Amino acid sequence: MKDIAYNFSLMSMAYIVTYSLTFGFVFPLQKILLSDVSTQIGLLFLPHGVRVMTLYFYGWRGMLYLLPASYLMLFLSIESTGLNIFAPIVSLVCCYAGVQGARLLFSETLSVTFNIRDWRLLLWGGVIASIFNGLGLILLNRVVVDEISALVFPLMELLGYVIGDVLGLILCLGFLMYFFRIARHLKLS
Repeated sequence: MKDIAYNFSLMSMAYIVTYSLTFGFVFPLQKILLSDVSTQIGLLFLPHGVRVMTLYFYGWRGMLYLLPASYLMLFLSIESTGLNIFAPIVSLVCCYAGVQGARLLFSETLSVTFNIRDWRLLLWGGVIASIFNGLGLILLNRVVVDEISALVFPLMELLGYVIGDVLGLILCLGFLMYFFRIARHLKLS
């Protein structure tokens, strides 16, 4: 029970911090530099990295760890994004499917060694999860918000989701790589 509370707290804090950085720094900068891009699409979405790593290490339980923080951040940012109330569920399920799809595609088992195989699986899992997430959110917004007759597949919107999610994942993985390197250096000193 203690591990569950620790994992929940750690994953929630990581999600809240990355989401806050994204909406407090990245999105305002994006609005200034790229005013034509929709506010629902972040071209550097850091929480995707947290989602992918959580779902990679904790499997379906990771969705339970991230769901409360996802809803908290949705409600805090709903005025600026206008996202649908089902968006956190769709995103987490799609990301879980993407990570599991990558694991099946590469026939990999769960590992926590952070060797090159794990990094590759995290990256490909994040790409597949991003594609599923983009498709899920586009369908959710078009089918639920708009009429089904208005369902025209927006390729540029999907590309925006994929670019933002993958760049966010790469930045999170890069941060972790340097964190581990510094921690190893401090341990050796």
